[in-house]
Amino acid sequence: MTAIRIRVATPDDRDFMFDQTQRLAAVAALPWHAERDVLAFQHRYMNTAFARPESETACFIAEDEASQRLGYVFAEASTDFVTLEPCAYVTVLAVTEAAESQGVAARLMQAAEDWARQQGFRLICLDVFANNQRARAFYARQGYQDDSLRLAKPL
Repeated sequence: MTAIRIRVATPDDRDFMFDQTQRLAAVAALPWHAERDVLAFQHRYMNTAFARPESETACFIAEDEASQRLGYVFAEASTDFVTLEPCAYVTVLAVTEAAESQGVAARLMQAAEDWARQQGFRLICLDVFANNQRARAFYARQGYQDDSLRLAKPL
């Protein structure tokens, strides 16, 4: 992959973003949740995020030199659970299978972090499925550290 361009998402990008939910749902691999339920969760989550005022959100698309979409990141204003201060929260980061290991995710996260700094936030946070070791390793390389861990037990 040669050039990667990051741009602000437009309404024309929504179908592409929703097309990535199948990949997002598949990486959850939680035996106590059916993949269809995780997929429905992803759709609800994205619809809620997209319904927020644009002044509280940022969404960026990564493209190659032929304007082929490679991935996206969606971030929003949130509140830190510990200090209650405003912070940025990355709701979704997704790249296409072809764009994996090409630096696309890192560039998208940099765009989200730049937006967060411009908003004056001190922190940027995100959630990742605990068993998604690939994502956890990626975020660690980007300087993210464990903050909390949610545990579940099927009954």
